Order: sequence, then C-alpha cells, then structure tokens
Amino acid sequence: MPMRPCLLLTRPQRDSERFAQDMRAAGWQADILISPVLEIVLHPLAMQQLAAAKTLVVTSQHAVSALQGTIRQRDWPIWAVGPRTAEAAREAGFHSVMQSGGDASALLRDLLHHRPEEPILHLRGQHAAADIAQELRARGLRAESLVVYTQTSLPFSAVGCQRLQRDGDVVIAVFSPRSSRLLAEALRSCSQIRARLHLVAISNAAAEAFRGFSLARCCIAEHPDAPSMRRAILGIQAKLEP
Repeated sequence: MPMRPCLLLTRPQRDSERFAQDMRAAGWQADILISPVLEIVLHPLAMQQLAAAKTLVVTSQHAVSALQGTIRQRDWPIWAVGPRTAEAAREAGFHSVMQSGGDASALLRDLLHHRPEEPILHLRGQHAAADIAQELRARGLRAESLVVYTQTSLPFSAVGCQRLQRDGDVVIAVFSPRSSRLLAEALRSCSQIRARLHLVAISNAAAEAFRGFSLARCCIAEHPDAPSMRRAILGIQAKLEP
C-alpha cells in the first residue's frame, strides 16, 4: 500500500499549528510535519513610539501581538494587510479596522486610494517583502515604519530531513520569500533526498528559491492568502489520493 503524502509546514510554530488545524478541518487526513525555519521575537513597545501616529498599518498578526502585549490604547484606525491580520486586530480590541486584499501591493493601493489620516505608522518585522512607508512617502503621504518583531532563522530539524530521505510524497507549503530561501538552503544540505517534493507557494516570489530543484509539482496559490494555500494543497491531495 503506497504511503500517504506528508504536509511539511515551516512557518513559526504557532502559525504552523494554526494552519495545521485549518488543514485538518478542511479535509487533510495524512501526516503533518511541523519544522519551523523561523521563530518570532516580539519587541517591547513604548507609547512614545506611537504617540504621533494617526493611523497604524499592520502587515502580520505578529505586529498586532507586539502592539497588544505592551500598549493599552485601542483607538487608532488600523489598516490590516488581509483577513487574518484584521481578525487579530479586532480580537485585540481595535474597533476601527480596515482590511485589504492580502498582500503588500493590494494594501498599498488601498492606502493610496483612501489616504487615511496622517501620520501613518507601519508596524513591521525586521525582514519585510516591501517598504510600505517608503512607498507612501514617495507618493506624498507622511509615513514612517517601526520594527516591532524579528524573524530569527532556525535550523531545519533532523526529523524533517529524515522524512525527506524516505520514499513517498511530501507537500511543502511556503508562505514568504525569506522562509522559502531558508528552507531551500536547508534542503540543499540535506543529503540523499528520496521523497517526491510538491511545492505550494503563496506567490511567485516565494517559489523562486526552489528554482532548479527537482520538483514533482509546483503550484502557486491563486491569491496570496491562507484560504488559497489550503485550496492548492487540497488540490494536490486530490491528485495524490484520488
């Protein structure tokens, strides 16, 4: 009897656990292996760092967590990059939350169209795919950025490497260009990979690090969000487990 496919998740631990639960609820029945290549370190915030801001921009739930953990004020209007980040902001007690389309490009378009009250402060990680504040300043808006968390790299786990050295299908989900690069580097040092690798990437930029890999399949999510990632993964499951 052929082995069932394994889903490999490399996001930070809590994010991977949440996505694994969502995948189970959506119908993924085979193994799920969590092997983070990043961990999130939140930075403590002081009120004076945010006092001048009239609008906050958040591009991840981690930014909301950093804000929630140290600042009591909840009356800023918040622009969130997508539905999950917007949900986190509402759960943290913010009432005026605007939701964009799921990626930095859509968020930038919305901010330029609606032109929220200035100054605008983008709460971001140390590593970011786009400099929202710089783009807004280039278009005449008063905007600054503040690093509120660090994405620290982690070594790929021995358990993960051992799974890739066995036969069978492994579906790899990558959610950012940086985590994809870290994972690709780790896999190059993982000798004698025998598994058939099926890549599901949240964007073309996230898939780029796997250029040159021997992949059984490479899928790009229809939209840069978790629901589209789930659908793409379940589509591969349907092909592997008809």
